[in-house]
Parts: sequence; structure tokens; C-alpha cells
Amino acid sequence: MFKNNLKLIVRKLRKEKLYSFVNIAGLTVGLTAFLLIALYVRDELSFDNFHENKENIYRVISHNEERGGYSPSIISDYVEYFKEDIPQIDAYSRISIQSLYSLVEADETTVNVEKVLYADANFFDFFSFELEEGTAQGVFSQGGSAVISKSLSEKLFGDTDPIGKSVKLNRDKSVIVSGVSQAVPKNSYIQFEMVVYEDGFFKNEKKGMASDALTYISLTPGQSPSGIDEKIEAANDKPMYRGFLEGNKYELLPLLDLRLNAPFEFDYFDKNDIRYVTLFSGIGLVVLLLALINYINLVTAQSMRRVKEIGLRKVVGANKAQLVFSQLSESIVLTLIAFIFAFALAERLLPFYNSVLDKSITLQYGSSEFFIWVFLAGIVLGLIAGLYPAFYVSKFKPLTLLNKSTAAIGSKGYLRKFLVLFQFISSAILMVVLIVMFSQMDFLKTKDLGFNPDFVVEIPLYDEMRKNYQILKNEVERVGGVESVTATGWSVGQGTRTALFDAPNIKGGQANNYELNLVNADKDYAETIGLKFQQKTEGFDVSSLAKHQIIVNESFVKKFGWEGEAIGRKVYSWGNEELEVVATIADFHTYSLKQEVEPLYISPLSERGGKILLVKVDANDAKQVIENVGNVYEKMAQRPFEFYYLDDKIKAFYKKEQGQFMLFQIFSGLAVFISLLGLIALTIYTLEQRRKEVSIRKVLGASVQNLLLLLNKEYTLLVILAFLIASPIAYYAMQGWLAEFKYRIDISPLLFIGAFLSFLALSWMVTLLQSLQVSNANPADTLREE
Repeated sequence: MFKNNLKLIVRKLRKEKLYSFVNIAGLTVGLTAFLLIALYVRDELSFDNFHENKENIYRVISHNEERGGYSPSIISDYVEYFKEDIPQIDAYSRISIQSLYSLVEADETTVNVEKVLYADANFFDFFSFELEEGTAQGVFSQGGSAVISKSLSEKLFGDTDPIGKSVKLNRDKSVIVSGVSQAVPKNSYIQFEMVVYEDGFFKNEKKGMASDALTYISLTPGQSPSGIDEKIEAANDKPMYRGFLEGNKYELLPLLDLRLNAPFEFDYFDKNDIRYVTLFSGIGLVVLLLALINYINLVTAQSMRRVKEIGLRKVVGANKAQLVFSQLSESIVLTLIAFIFAFALAERLLPFYNSVLDKSITLQYGSSEFFIWVFLAGIVLGLIAGLYPAFYVSKFKPLTLLNKSTAAIGSKGYLRKFLVLFQFISSAILMVVLIVMFSQMDFLKTKDLGFNPDFVVEIPLYDEMRKNYQILKNEVERVGGVESVTATGWSVGQGTRTALFDAPNIKGGQANNYELNLVNADKDYAETIGLKFQQKTEGFDVSSLAKHQIIVNESFVKKFGWEGEAIGRKVYSWGNEELEVVATIADFHTYSLKQEVEPLYISPLSERGGKILLVKVDANDAKQVIENVGNVYEKMAQRPFEFYYLDDKIKAFYKKEQGQFMLFQIFSGLAVFISLLGLIALTIYTLEQRRKEVSIRKVLGASVQNLLLLLNKEYTLLVILAFLIASPIAYYAMQGWLAEFKYRIDISPLLFIGAFLSFLALSWMVTLLQSLQVSNANPADTLREE
């Protein structure tokens, strides 16, 4: 029986090529999108699951409202103070990253290595990173040891065994290679190429200073983290740096939540947001549901053309079970074909997909995923998709089917209309969301940042260059095509926090303390990045900014309540040094637009304050100018030239949003495409039922325009109803997304009108062609056929 059904299915696919193509294409597109989204979600949820003790590992994070909210780190040796009072803590391990890139030298090979970690001796015992050479307990048995990745070992030493060899870090520190690690899994939150252990690295011994570290603790199995945060806070008074801990609250963030559920905005490692994973999961399910609805609508629409075939099969003895089995067989075969195509298409799209999301997801034929996805899921979804059409085509009486009385066969199609309405609502929500996201992303690109980052290049200066930054600056200024150069301690996305008082800070005084951002910069800073001065002291020249003078931004003025009268005002440092405001500038964004501009002041650069050179280059020959600057840098610094475009660093703030926005565009487009296929199905079904009515109206004198309006009025009403339902849902959803940005667009009614008109135009394009065919048909042929 199945063999005969299979032959009939194959014949039908060959005979009805357009129907077969539309059906398989709709399913394939929907299943491909669902598979790619499912792979993304699975990868995000798999982060750090490879660690053996993952359920018991937590990171200690701090929260202080007065200092900007949540912080991913705590003071580096604070764990040594609170651990002794908390017996539930089994072990702890810390991580510190000194700079984004470190210069690593070995055997006359020099490379810049990203994120060299400094860690405790138990790092490889605490976490489950695999070692190629060395043991987890032994690699850090001595201070001054380093574990390097296999890829870094090959760069530095080639095929030579690196164990016991010396490696120099940033020209001033030598370490001995004691182990080689395997490649860090892509789904590890912690990423590294080199881990260094030094005795006493995390100890804070200088009074008035304290460094931070990422602090992980492991609880004894079976212990609850409840109440431990309060015990950590209770130790605030123990260290000598207790002033830094004032107001701190602590939380234990599970290791498995670091990637998706961390409450802080920035971390040393790349993080994501569980809301994006939930969003894409929802889109995946919607796209899959739309594909199934589309299939159901197409099959039931096509059944109107098969009524005589079904009637004859009933007359010659086919029972309801056989007809149901026949239809289910067809559904399963079509779904299996679509699943195979979807798997093949997804496998070929993965390189692009991985590049957008910076992942390494793979799919392989012969893998368990292939068999589970194609056969098991294909059969299940084939049954689900075919159930309604199977019972629909088998429920009518033989004579009714042979007479092809559409009035007797069909109902008013309420279920199909509801399904198409659901498709329209889903598409409408996605279109509105897409337009809002596009508008916000465009706003991020075009908003005035308060400075001009175009063709400004950032060159980091390492320890050995900071003393002599002025010499390097002078040489760079001589390069043709360099418009201006400044040395500064400021960088996009980074800042130095400090505090000032509005009166001398004396015992018993009434001085108020204000936390602020500090920018140390030389005389060319304002010109190089294009700051906008608002007020200046008479005769003020930025090139002669003295040590006791400062330039402040608008937010600084508002913080101190000096609107309109800031010039000449005095503030005081911790050491009661008097600082005079000599100029004010417009606010400029040192962080992403997700954060509000903070009060900031600019003071003259100290002798060793030149951490960065900012170079403004000629736009007409930027590439050659930067190459020439690089030659000067390498000659003087004796290290590889490293630079960043300032506007690229700003774009990097929104890298996660840009990649996910691109995917959202693609998947939303696919959802709309599938919805339009569903509209084709409804149009086919409706026109099959109304052919006789259209012919009679035409005989009675109805024009083609009147007939087109008659046939398309129903679809237009469905689109209007869909947008009336979808608009408040989309508005509510996007308010939450936009709330992440301190600077954002206002959701205008025009966005909803634009989305509505776009979708209405698309729906008319789909339905008009089919409606024209029916309207232009010869009434005599149609009525004779009836």
C-alpha cells in the first residue's frame, strides 16, 4: 500500500510542478531558518558546560549604586579575607588581564598576543581546560611560569618542544613555559592564549591602592549559595583598603550564567544577553509554525482541484483510513524532502553564519544530528502538518465530491483565514520590530558624538614608550599627511575614575565628594578629536593649560549646579590641590550610547601619562600615511605596529547588535516570504470557490476593476486587522529593547504606517496576478465547466 502511495506521490510531484515547488520551497525555507536558529541557541546554552565542577563554581561580583552599579570584578585579594569566615567555600581562583594585547618574544620571534591571563596556581585544576603537555597540579608549581596554547607554541617555537624555554612579556618580564594547553573551546566564556602565574601577584600591599580581579569561588558540593553574599559583605572592614569597599554589596553569579545572565554591561570576555537568545528562539518557532501553516493552507487549497479524484477513490471502495493514510504519506514524503534540502542548505550557509556570529558551529552528514533532524523530526512534523488536510479531504460524501459542488464541499474557510491571519500578525510584528531596530541602528551611526572620530587612529603606548612619548609624537608629526597628534590617557570605552570636592577637604568641613571621569591629555587633544568649546576664560589658550587648570564638560557643570557660571570656579582634589575651571566643552561620548554621558574633566598630561597616541590623518591618503607612521613607530618602539581606527572601536560597541540585527533581518524576511506563500494558498482556495460567482458577475456587467476589488477586499481587511493586533505587541516589545540605550529614537506612528503599507503592497502583488487571471477568464468556459 505504501509503495503504491509513493508512486502516486511521485507522479503528482512531477505533474504539478508549481504546486510541488511552492510547497517544498516554503517548508525548506522555514526549516532552514529554524535549524540555523536552533544551532545558535544550542551553542549559546552550551557555554561552560564542559567544566567538571560547573554547578558549584560562582564568580563574586559587586554592586555599588554610587559607583555605576554592577562590576564584574572585586578587589584582587579580598577573597583571602572573607574565605576564612565562610566554610562553604571549597576553593577559589582569580584571573586578571593587564592589557588587551601583550608583546611576547621568544627565539627572535615577536608576536602580539590577545588577553594574556594572570591567574592563581590552581587555575587548570579549578577549571577543566585540557593540557597537551604538563599536569593541572604541576604546571604552576613555581612562580614565573606560563602555559601557552598549542597555536601560540607553534608561532613562537615552531615544532620545537617549548617546555622549559624562556618567554619575555612586554620587554620587562621573563617567564618559563611550563605547559601547553589545547585550543580553548569556542563555547568557553574564558578565552586565552597564555596564562601566567606569579607569586603574590594578587596581593595589594601599597596603602591607598587596590587592583581588581575576576574572582571565582567553588562551593562544597551540595552547599547552597544563599546567605554567602552577606558573609562576604561582613568582611568589608578587614582589609587596610576598607575605604574602597564602602557601599559595596556582593552577589554570587553562577558560572553557567556568566555568558547570558550577567547583570553588568561590560566584562573582560565577550558576553551575550539571554533576551537575544529568547528572541531568536521565538523567531525560530514562529518561522517553523508559519511554514507548517503555509503547508496546511496549500494542501487544503489544492484539494479543491482533487475533489473528483477523491470522490472516485471513495466510490471504488477506498475507506476513510486509506484516504487519511494516503494524505499523511504525501505529507511525510514532502516534509522529508524539505528536511534534507534544509539540512544541505544550512550546512552551506554555516560559514557565513559563523562569520557573522563569531562561532564555529558545524553540521555533518552521517552525524546523529542529521538522522535525528531529517528522519525523526521529519516524520513527526510530516504527521503534524498532514493531519488536518488528511481529515479534511476524507470527510466529504462521494456524490458531493463527484458533483464538485463547492458550496457543499467548502465551509467559509474560517480556519484557513485564522491561520493566514496568524501568519500576517507574526509578519507584521516582525516587520515593525525590524523597522524600529533599523531606525535605532541608523541613529547609532549618525548621532553626533560630540567629537569627530573620522580618520583618527589610536596607537597604544606600552610601558617602555610612555616615558619618551613626546619624542615619538614629534617624529609622527613630521610624517606627511598627519594633520595632528595628541598624547593622552583616554581611549574610547575606557576611562579613569576619580573624585573631586566642591570645597577644601578638611576634617569637620562641609565638602561634597563627586565621582567623575578624568582625561589626561596634552595641548593638541581638543584639535585632534574635534572637541567643541562652549565657554573660555578670557585669553585662554589650550596649549598653555597649566597643572592647576581644568576643562570640564556640560555634565560636569550640571553635576555641580554651575549652569551659566562655571568659568573661574574652583574644585579640590583628594590632596586639597585647588583646580580652576578655565573652559567648558560640549558633552562627548566616551562610551557607547547605552550609557549616559558622565561628568568629565580634562587636565594636563603628566610625564608618564601618555598611554595612547591619537593621530588625525589625511583622508585622501590614509592607508599610506598610516603605513609611514607604522614605520616610524616600529623603528623607535622596536615592536610590531599596532593601531585602531577610532570609529571602528565605536562600531565595536554595537558589534553584538549588528550581527544579531543582520540575522534578524534575514529571518524576518524569510517569515514574511512564508506568509506571502500562505497568502498564495488562501488566494488559490478562495478563487477556486468563487470562479462561478466571478463569471456570473462578469456576464452581468461587472468590470475587471470591480472584480479585482471584490476578490482582494478580504485580504486587505486581514492585513489591516493583523496590523491592528500586531502594532501594540511590537510597540511593547521594542520599548524593552530600546530601554537598553540611554540615547534612542522615539517610536513614531509613521514607523507602523510604513510597515503596514509595505506589507499591504507585497500582499497586493501576490494576489493581483492570480485575481487578474480569474477576472479575465472567459465566463462561458467557466460556467460550462461548472
